[in-house]
Formats: sequence, C-alpha cells, structure tokens
Amino acid sequence: MSKINDFIKTTPSAKHWENIGTNKHHGVVVPLFALRCENSSGIGEYLDLKKVINWCSDVGFDVIQLLPLNETGIDPSPYNAISSCALSTLHISLHALEGVKENPSLMQKLKSFDILNTYQRVHYLQLKRLKLDFLREYYEYIFDDLKKDKEFERFLQKNSWLEEFALFKTIQEKENYKIWDNWPKELQNITEKNLSKYIEKYHTEMHFYFATQYLCYKQLTEVKKYADTKNIKILGDVPILVSKNSSDVWFNRSIFDFKHVAGAPPDAYSIYGQKWGFPLFDWNELKNTKYHWWKRRLHTIEDLYHMYRIDHVVGFFRIWCMLPDEPATEGRFFPRDPVFWEKNGRNRLQMMLNSSKLLPIAEDLGLIPKIVYKTLRDLGICGTKVIPWETTVFGGFIKFNNYEPLSITSVSTHDSDTFAEWWEGYLKGSTKFAKFKNWHYSPHLTHKQRKELLTDAHHTTSLFHINLLSEYLALYPDLVWPDIDDERINVPGTMRPTNW
Repeated sequence: MSKINDFIKTTPSAKHWENIGTNKHHGVVVPLFALRCENSSGIGEYLDLKKVINWCSDVGFDVIQLLPLNETGIDPSPYNAISSCALSTLHISLHALEGVKENPSLMQKLKSFDILNTYQRVHYLQLKRLKLDFLREYYEYIFDDLKKDKEFERFLQKNSWLEEFALFKTIQEKENYKIWDNWPKELQNITEKNLSKYIEKYHTEMHFYFATQYLCYKQLTEVKKYADTKNIKILGDVPILVSKNSSDVWFNRSIFDFKHVAGAPPDAYSIYGQKWGFPLFDWNELKNTKYHWWKRRLHTIEDLYHMYRIDHVVGFFRIWCMLPDEPATEGRFFPRDPVFWEKNGRNRLQMMLNSSKLLPIAEDLGLIPKIVYKTLRDLGICGTKVIPWETTVFGGFIKFNNYEPLSITSVSTHDSDTFAEWWEGYLKGSTKFAKFKNWHYSPHLTHKQRKELLTDAHHTTSLFHINLLSEYLALYPDLVWPDIDDERINVPGTMRPTNW
C-alpha cells in the first residue's frame, strides 16, 4: 500500500484524496428508488439513507454509492435528468417534513401512498401525481413561515441555477409538458437579457419550485452530515451528458452541439450500439465561458457528497455520436482522429479537479482506448473493474492481486446483469470463471460460491470495493425475487418498463 500512497501524493488529485484517505474502502451501491422503509411513500426517500448509513457502520463499510438523484421528466431514468443541479422531488421524505403531523389533511394524503409500497416496482406516473399534489398543499401550508426562513433565503442566494430551473418547470407545466423546442418562439428563446421579464411574470409559480428544491437539499445535506458522524463517505454520480429536454440545454444552448446526438458503439453486450439522444457539448464555447456550467454543477454537489462518479468518462476523450435520424450502428467517434483524444481527456479532467475539492471516480467501462487508463492513473483518478469483464488478451481472467490499485472492484453494475444473471446467461464465461476459481461448475451459483465471490471482490488490490446492495442480499434466498431477471436494474439503450 505504501507504493500507491506515495504515488497518489505526486498526482494532481493528491489534495482531493486527503479527505477520503488512501486506505482500503468498502461499500455498497444503493439505488435510492429501490429502498422501502416503514414511512416510505412508494419509493426510497432521502432520509431512508440514514438507515443504510447505520447498516454500513455496523458491518464495517465506509462508502455508500448512489445513482444520480437529479430531477427527471416522464422517463424515470436517473441518467436522463431535466436539470444537472435540481434534485428529484420524488425522494423527499414526506413524513419527516416539519408540521406534517399537525396537519390532518396532509396526514390523510400520506395514507394514499400506502398502496404504492405494496408494488414490486415504482409506479412513477402515479407517484409523481400524488407527490406533486401533496407538495403543493404542503407548500401552501408553510408559505408564510418560508418567507421568514433565513436559511431558505441563503439557499436562494447561493444557487444561481434555481431561477432557470424554476422558470423552465413553470413554463413546461403551462405548455402541457411539451419539449421546449415545441413551445412558442418567445418562450424557447429566453436569455440573460430578457430573463428578468419572465421571472417577474412567473415569480409566484416559480416560488413553489424554489421551495421544493430547498426541501430536497435540506434533507440530503442532513444525510451527509449524519454520514459524517459515522465516518461514512457518500459517492454521488455525475453523468457527463444531460437531456435535450432540460433546463440546462434550454437556457444554455450555446454550450451544446445539436448537429449530433450521443450514444455508444456496438459491443459484445449491445450489438446494435446505443443511441441516447443527448446533445454533445461545444467544448470550445465551454472553454470561452471558463467552464462556468461545469464549475457551477460541481460546486452544487459539494454540499451533498464526499466524492463523485463521472459516468462515461471516455466521453471526455472522444464520444460516439450520430446524426439525429441515424441508428447507433452508423455512428462515428468525435473527434475521429485519436491524436486529439489524450489532450481532450487530460485537459477536461484537470478542469474538473481544479473546479472542485471532491475526489472524482471514473466509470471507464466498455470500449476504452488505452490512453484513457494511462491518463486516469497519471491524474490519480480511480477507474472501475467489474470482475466478469476483467480478462486478459488471451481470454483468461485477471488474478485479483493484479488489479490496478487506482480502481473500484465490483462484481456487477446497475447497467449489467447481476453476477448470478451473468453466470446463468453466459455459459462460456461462467465455465471459464469456474475453472479460474477451481470451482465445480453448476448452472446455478451456490451460496458458498456467492459468498466467496463477494469475499474476493473485497480483497482485490483495488483501493475501493463496492457492490450493488442486491449482490449482498442475494446471500439470503428470501431477499431475492423468484425470477432472477427481476434483480436487474437497467438494460442500457432500451426503454423497457422494467428499467429503474
């Protein structure tokens, strides 16, 4: 360990590591939407994380990794946010809101959520309707007190993104949730020059969104403070791209490129590739603005997390893109010439390090050029190792004591099969892995094999060892769905009703 400690001290991220420590870290990935507690209202809520913090403390874990928690639209994917800064109001812990217990009408409304807690999956549309109805009544209930709340006033002053987000949400609602480029022209093209006119016009409606974001931030910062008392670190998630139908793109169009949309190239797990539909960044314009958008985004999460995961970090080097009417198979890398890739990635990641005190962790899975791994190591940034995918050029599995120390080891991800699904669905891989582990191969993982696998995942040479909560629950048959496919969180590039 002393070698990696000494090396990290020489990297640009040395300061960022000081608050985390270069000792071994162990933890769990928690899809917040999947949690249920006695007071939940159809989905996992911010304050439910306190129970996860207690559990991690009890078992000796010190990291909780979250999926993105940003506000979403009709698509429930946390990676298709309508704001890079606004938090999802779906996760507000309603029962814990001040004054709710003294309001009979609100207490009655809480009962309407009970049925949602009995469902296997989140019923997002029903949940959104009920939660919005509750929050509107709660807002009216606290309005007079909120006007006198100094903490609320400081929140408004600190977060410059609030006005554009609240205005976007207000107009979106008035326009029956149409995509912004189908709004009337004058509403499509609100800029800094005429912003004050519309803020004055819609301020009453916007204030509701100020208030609900305040409630979100208040609860999630409470969670972070509680984690601090238990020496638990929270690892947030920052996708590098945002939805076209977002307040960010609507109000900051100059920093986006609409000629192409982003995706991922075909690979062994997605033969047709992926078409995400997100606009690309105009990096030249971002540079002209001194990366204001990125800096604001990173400053916003500093009150919420101790570290952040950069989703699809390879997109900082080069990105797979296609014309809006092309399939992903017809895409190409941008820039095409690999000579630019290292400079792009290194400069943009250095910008991230310069813009925040938080330590970044890179998701570097998929078809990744070697220069990405070298750059991450040079900068002192961890990548990601998923055990079933860690193979040599000859097809064998890499020994656990040969993993790159600057990495997270996991047995699966939210975008992949669980390990048990992979085992049963990829016969060639699972038989090879059984041989690698000196196991007798059988079509289904035994309890002993599951336990040994997780033990291995926590004893590689990686600095971080973090697995999905469901991989630990799988040690207990009563905590696993009868249909193994129900354990999967997401199939990338699809709009399946079972995603998320």
